[in-house]
Amino acid sequence: MNILYVAHLNTNIAAGPNWSVPARVEAQSKIDNVLLINTTNLMMEHWKTVKAFHNIEEYGELHLDQLPAPFKKPDIVVFEGFNFMEQVKFAKELRKNGVPYIITPRGAMTYEAQHNHAWFKKLVARVLFQNSYIKHALAIQYLTEGERSSAIRMFKTRNYVLPNGFNEPKVKKTTFSENSINATFIGRLDIHHKGIDLLLNAIKSVLPELQKANFKLSIHGPKRYDYFKIGKFIDDLKVSSVVELKDEVGGTLKEETLLNSDLFIMTSRLEGLPMGLLEALAYGVPCFVSQGTNMREAVDEANAGWTCDTTEESIRAGLLKLVQEKNLLPQKSKNAIELSNKYQWDKLAVRFHDEVNTLLKEK
Repeated sequence: MNILYVAHLNTNIAAGPNWSVPARVEAQSKIDNVLLINTTNLMMEHWKTVKAFHNIEEYGELHLDQLPAPFKKPDIVVFEGFNFMEQVKFAKELRKNGVPYIITPRGAMTYEAQHNHAWFKKLVARVLFQNSYIKHALAIQYLTEGERSSAIRMFKTRNYVLPNGFNEPKVKKTTFSENSINATFIGRLDIHHKGIDLLLNAIKSVLPELQKANFKLSIHGPKRYDYFKIGKFIDDLKVSSVVELKDEVGGTLKEETLLNSDLFIMTSRLEGLPMGLLEALAYGVPCFVSQGTNMREAVDEANAGWTCDTTEESIRAGLLKLVQEKNLLPQKSKNAIELSNKYQWDKLAVRFHDEVNTLLKEK
C-alpha cells in the first residue's frame, strides 16, 4: 500500500506530534510504502533517522504532480493535525483526482477544542473551509474513545479509534522513594490546556498534607507559552515548597527524569492522546491523570495510577488519596508497563494497515 502522510511539524520539543508522527511513519514503513511530507521547512535531529521524512522545500509546493511516483496517485493520504490551510487546499486537489484521505486531528476536533479560545475564528474557518474537508474524508482517526465521543458532538463523518504509540524503552523503573513522592509533569506549558491552574490550586488547598508526605512536583517545559506565568502563579500561591518549575527535557535527560520520578501527573482539560503520558507508562511510572487526558478509563482499568475529574475539587481528593496509598506505587508501576504494551508502534502499524484496507474496500 502506498501511503502519503502530510503533517505540519515544528521544532517545539514539548509538542507531541513532533515525536509521534515521525515514529508512526517509521513503524508504518516496515509494512507499507510510505512518504511523509512536513509542510514547514524546519528540522529536528531525530527526524533525520526516518527515511520516509521530507520537508516541503524538496518539492516546492504540495501538489500531486510534484511528488515522486507512486505518490502522484497514492492509495491513501493521511493528514496529521487539523487546523492547517495547506491541508484543506491539498484535500480539494485529492478529491478532484479521486484520492481518498484520512484526517487524524489529534484532539483539535473535540467539542472542547473547538469552543475554547479563538472559538469564533474556528467557527468561521469551519463554515468557509473545513466542513467540506471533513465531510469528504474517507474517515477520521481519533486517538481515544474519549476524543471520539467529544468530537462526534460536532462532526458525524465516519471514524475509528487508533491510538498513539511509543518505542519501548530499554530500561524500566525498578525502585521508588522510601520517604517521599517525587512527581513530574513534562509537556507544553499551557495553563488552561494542561489544567496547570487546577493542579496548582488543588496543591495549595492540601499543602500541609503534601508537605508532611514530602511530596515534590517538578514541572518541565520550554521557556515560552505560559512558562513565566506559571512561575508567578507558583510564587503567588506560595507552593514553592512542593512545586518547582524547571526547563524542558529531552533525550537522555528526559529518560533520567522519568526514571527518577515516582509519579507522572497530567491534569489536562483536553487532549488527543498525550505522548508524554504514554512514555511515562512505558517506563513504568504510575500516573495521576484527569478525565481530560482521555486516558482516565484506561489507567483505571489497568490500575496503573490514580485518576480524577477535570476539576480542582477532584484533583484535590486524588492527591490526598495517592499520598495515602503511596505503598501501591510498585504494583501500579508493573501495571503501567503492562498497559503500555497495547501502544507499541509496530502493533499499531499493522492495525492501521488493516483498517485502511477495510475502509478502501467499503468506500
